[in-house]
Amino acid sequence: MHGLLLSIKTVTDLIRVLPVGFPILFSTDASCNMKSDERRPLECEPQYFLVFDDALEDTSPHPTLELSVFKDPDGRFTTFMNNSRISGIINEYFGYLSLDQHGDYLSNEANIREIVAMKLYYACNATKDKFLNEDGSPKDEAVQELKTYLWESKLTTISTSGFGFNYVPIKAWKFLTDHCETEELWIEKTTIDIDALNNPDLSNITALFLFDVGLTEIPCLYNLTGLEYLCLNNNKIVEVSLQNYFDAETGIHRTMPNLKCLSLHRNRTSNIDPIFKDVFPNKLMAIILDQTVLYYPFSDMKDELEQVYSELIEPGEKKKHELDVTN
Repeated sequence: MHGLLLSIKTVTDLIRVLPVGFPILFSTDASCNMKSDERRPLECEPQYFLVFDDALEDTSPHPTLELSVFKDPDGRFTTFMNNSRISGIINEYFGYLSLDQHGDYLSNEANIREIVAMKLYYACNATKDKFLNEDGSPKDEAVQELKTYLWESKLTTISTSGFGFNYVPIKAWKFLTDHCETEELWIEKTTIDIDALNNPDLSNITALFLFDVGLTEIPCLYNLTGLEYLCLNNNKIVEVSLQNYFDAETGIHRTMPNLKCLSLHRNRTSNIDPIFKDVFPNKLMAIILDQTVLYYPFSDMKDELEQVYSELIEPGEKKKHELDVTN
């Protein structure tokens, strides 16, 4: 019964400490001075107990919920989310935190529950073990472990992989960042509306992972003022051009002063606009490329980039070479 707990907890630990070990995970030569794994506890640390699975079941009548945030073409996640035992886990969690009667929770309850259910579903799919039935419902041995997983990992990281968005759930995410200590968004193998994501209501987010989401340029996220770590692995960002940060009204570029690390691993980035030093002025700033890490104040950037076939584009200069970005 503990197989799921160990597997899911490993996944959670990886997600939560990734900003610490991120360069090591993908490059033996890369390193980055990033945040520690210290987390402040909730005011009342949850106490959970091993109980029989049927004690987790939500026996109160409730209608089958239709998805509003995520697209679910095969219906498996919808089945998972509407499972009475999954509903019971989520009800118990928010009830313990005394948030289940909060006005903002009640006005966004369906979306919040959908997002938390996706976190649990993501954890199940991230393990090598098969803890879901063919229809997407959790197997009996998974239910108690999912409860333990949620109480241990809390909602620090919200994750989804491979599911399209019907829309970006800003209000639900804001509730989680304001009341549940959510600090990190992990989105991969899908597409997302970057303009919608660039919302000041998400200013408490400190780490954003956009893996394999089809990006061709650095996303403009200046409204995420608390963002410290932006990881854009496995996209198609060949050139770091930050013209989308230029404010025509003021004639200057918007900045992200708190950003400490920008990861462009597996993008085959070949050119970097020097204006990035104005957009990302933090003295702890580092840029992770496939074969090197560039650190503030970037005094040797040209030499370092030449060694890895990238280049710094100075105004008026032409590109000396292009990398083949075809697979």
